[in-house]
Amino acid sequence: MPWRIENDELILPPATTDGAEQKETLKWLGDDKVSLASTGAAVELTRVGSRAIAEKPILGEWIENREIGGSKFEAHYLFYADSKLLLVMPFVTQHGSYTISGSALHFEVARENSEVRFEVADNLLTVSELDGSHPRRYARY
Repeated sequence: MPWRIENDELILPPATTDGAEQKETLKWLGDDKVSLASTGAAVELTRVGSRAIAEKPILGEWIENREIGGSKFEAHYLFYADSKLLLVMPFVTQHGSYTISGSALHFEVARENSEVRFEVADNLLTVSELDGSHPRRYARY
């Protein structure tokens, strides 16, 4: 999603088609912590890694620890220099293994085997059935 900072506010797109932009009050709690607050309670983000560009301290990856339905999650905010924001909330993590043979990717996750065709071009991973049907595209973040 696009983002911008105006004065002390982080401006995000509307949550609904005809809604108003979302505005979060931005308060720096040091170089590696920031607080975001809107109409609800404030959330605290902690930087992952070091600051990339001194003039744009929000750039980079940030983590928010949150609770949803009694379960704890890490929400990852990735602020890019082109004013794009990626919010990643991994709800499920599954461990497995994979092997590659040519353009075929064979993987085993949760004791289930699968094989797909893959192609990587311009930071984009395309995964499809072996016959090329049902392509799914994934961008690197």
